[in-house]
Amino acid sequence: MKFTKRQHRQKLFWSLLLFVDVLLFVEALSTNSVWACIVVMILSEIIYFKGNHALFGTYDTKRKARWAARQQAYLKRKTLKTNK
Repeated sequence: MKFTKRQHRQKLFWSLLLFVDVLLFVEALSTNSVWACIVVMILSEIIYFKGNHALFGTYDTKRKARWAARQQAYLKRKTLKTNK
């Protein structure tokens, strides 16, 4: 799948923000700073709700398609067992 320039910039932005969040998390743990932990939690929530699609959008669509296929196969097997 080809990314447009805008999608590439969005993915780069959210990836860098995630990297900064991980660095802040390590710093917050090493210094036992409560305020740094709160900042990390807020930043993590922003990344999760706003940047998840940009970071993991293609993975999520593939995963949902695989889940739907498995669900259909399961229902098919279940109906075959009940019909016997």
